Amino acid sequence: MPEMVGPVSETRRPGAQSLAGLRNAQPCDVTLQNLITVLNAKLDLSARLPVFEYEADSEGFPETASFLSALASAERESVHDVVRTLRLHLERTSGRFTPSSQVPS
Repeated sequence: MPEMVGPVSETRRPGAQSLAGLRNAQPCDVTLQNLITVLNAKLDLSARLPVFEYEADSEGFPETASFLSALASAERESVHDVVRTLRLHLERTSGRFTPSSQVPS
């Protein structure tokens, strides 16, 4: 039986920013934009894989369900890797980029 995944919590830690907030805060940082894009894609895939696993299992394809379960596990670890890299990038670039709305004219 596939492991059930609970809903994502809407509560945020103090100081946490949304992905859109990070994107808007540092619009000149293409690497940041790329990391956020990768994170969005991985989060989307991580949310879908358990559904795909359940469907494969329900249709009688246990080998495919097992593969999708392993893939979901690998994606969850990959999400953690992207988040770690994103944090490092933000620490290294703190204050380096100025939001376009604050650039002197």
